Amino acid sequence: MELIKKRYTLILSVLIIGIVITMPIFFIVKESLAVGLNKFYYFLNDNVFDFFNQTFKLIFLTSFFTLLFAVFPAYIISFYNIKFKKVLDILLILPLAIPCYIMAFTYSDILGYNGFFQTVFSQIPFDVLTINWLSFFLALALYPYIYTTSRISFSLIGSTYMDLSKSLGLKKISIFFKVILPLSFSGIFSGVVLVVMEILNEYGAVNYFGINTFSVGIFKYWFSMDNKSYAIVLSLLLLLVVLLFVFLGNLLKKKDKKITYHIKSGNESKLHFKSKFSKYFSLLLTYIPFVLGFVIPLAFIFSNVINNFYKYDLNHLFELTKNSVSTGFFASLIIVVIAFYILNVKRLTNNKLINSIVKVLTTGYAIPGAVIGLSLMLLIRYLGDNYTFLMGTILLLIYAYVFRFISVAIFPLDSSLKKQPKTFDDQATSLNLNPFKLFYQITFPLNKYAFFSAFILVFIDILKELPVTLILRPFNYETLATQTYEYANEEMLAYSSLYSFTLIICCSFMLVYVSSYLNKKNVFTGQ
Repeated sequence: MELIKKRYTLILSVLIIGIVITMPIFFIVKESLAVGLNKFYYFLNDNVFDFFNQTFKLIFLTSFFTLLFAVFPAYIISFYNIKFKKVLDILLILPLAIPCYIMAFTYSDILGYNGFFQTVFSQIPFDVLTINWLSFFLALALYPYIYTTSRISFSLIGSTYMDLSKSLGLKKISIFFKVILPLSFSGIFSGVVLVVMEILNEYGAVNYFGINTFSVGIFKYWFSMDNKSYAIVLSLLLLLVVLLFVFLGNLLKKKDKKITYHIKSGNESKLHFKSKFSKYFSLLLTYIPFVLGFVIPLAFIFSNVINNFYKYDLNHLFELTKNSVSTGFFASLIIVVIAFYILNVKRLTNNKLINSIVKVLTTGYAIPGAVIGLSLMLLIRYLGDNYTFLMGTILLLIYAYVFRFISVAIFPLDSSLKKQPKTFDDQATSLNLNPFKLFYQITFPLNKYAFFSAFILVFIDILKELPVTLILRPFNYETLATQTYEYANEEMLAYSSLYSFTLIICCSFMLVYVSSYLNKKNVFTGQ
């Protein structure tokens, strides 16, 4: 009887946590319904086409470029014997340390009318502030998502299919298009879905380039034009677009589970380069995404830092770094602890309701920051005057971070907890260990590396996050991300360089740690 009571207490606690975390999003739906059909219809006819057109054009072009940058390097590293494979794996993930808005700002400065490129090659001037160029720049920052999922998918293709393809006399290009790509399609598409989520969340770069995406529209109508109804309607439409992509991603994941069960049949069968030229040319193409996505922007930003160092206020830099790190640290700790607790209850109870709550929470990352920020403002407005003191507080900002990034913590923690033998729980129960002692003495020690990895991944995302921070930060509260954006938006890119450089270096060191950990755990070997 006591055991049943504990079980239901744990389930109830997770249910309450899940409701509290996801509650704000329901206010978008509620307020959208309150707008009225007439206003809704008028908005759809008046403005929405432009937002849909530019948003989906940006999605299509960016996804195309990310696939070009990601799939070929993943293929070369997965199926060919090359030196320094593990190092290259880490290098190709490093562009994730550069936020999209910093990547776009940097390359617009390099390639702009007064930039380095057009100064040297003045005969071929061109306008860089277009959606085509923005797609290219965003792809340089986002391709690691597809690279990582492609590597994992490729690693699951065992020797059976490869050897059979060779015995049938298929050429390498045929093996790639007829065997490797079809078997890896769902994994690659899951990377594309992640890219799409990032594009829908992006505000700094698209606003700077003058592209009217959904996120820009929400900011514009809510803050600049003071048209709350249009902002709410646009948020609902963006939410529906997000849910569509999440649905497609989940549909392919189910298909992927069926496929990988059959193809994971042994070690990878390696392919060989025909000549030294093909080898070095392939390696050159493999390194290009890293050079364009990390080396060039970092070198350019660093040169700006050196040239303008005397102009910077180092005390201000310290203040911004303190704000970013302290907020990120506490928010990440709260997120990882909550995620760990929920997943531990899920493992102990094996309850369907808890499983559903976890699935709902994992969609949080897909919801753009502008929508989350707006939903929390609507929540405070709904609660009344007694709660307006929460507006512009760190508490509300952390609340938004929890909703948006708890899924980032859930995935590595859930993967680690699934590997914990059930016998450990049974033995603990026989020894009358309470859930707290079970967690402290057994569960946490066994999963501590996953805990730290989840913490770092969340921390990186919070450091880079811009839309949520811009909407909900306290008055005059600046972070490295917000200061970088504000200087860049005022055409003061040289001044933003020190803050963006600090942000990139922090994220890079943490990414190297996580990537090294993943390689040690043989994530990319299918073992």
